Amino acid sequence: MNLTVRVAGRDGEDHLAIPDGTSSRDELARFLNRQGPYAQMWIRLASGDFVRYESIVSISEPRDE
Repeated sequence: MNLTVRVAGRDGEDHLAIPDGTSSRDELARFLNRQGPYAQMWIRLASGDFVRYESIVSISEPRDE
């Protein structure tokens, strides 16, 4: 499961992995509060790419499909 993010200067969506045993809401709260891995300047996307925290322009929980 992943949080969906949009990064400034990139087309399309990117993702942040949600660790096993963590709810998407808890992971979203960690991101917004800059806790855990989100306290760093550079954030690792699920793809393995690194982006600056400030470059993430939107973030959302997974959609039910």
